Amino acid sequence: MKTIKVRVLEDAKEFDDLDEIIAEVKKDEILEAKLYKETEEYFAEDSQGREWYVGELDVLGNLKLSYGLELIEN
Repeated sequence: MKTIKVRVLEDAKEFDDLDEIIAEVKKDEILEAKLYKETEEYFAEDSQGREWYVGELDVLGNLKLSYGLELIEN
């Protein structure tokens, strides 16, 4: 599983320490996430090309998605 596709189930924003938006996704948006092998984490890009954390592989290799996301293709 090097690439997965997920559906966003609800609007979400991520903020930095200065309360500036650093990533934003919208409900029903489809994201393609790529595996970062060093940390076994999946990241996708929002509509502005900003990095969005999608999920990770646990110690057994099972996919654990972030809240508000649904796997649609692996």
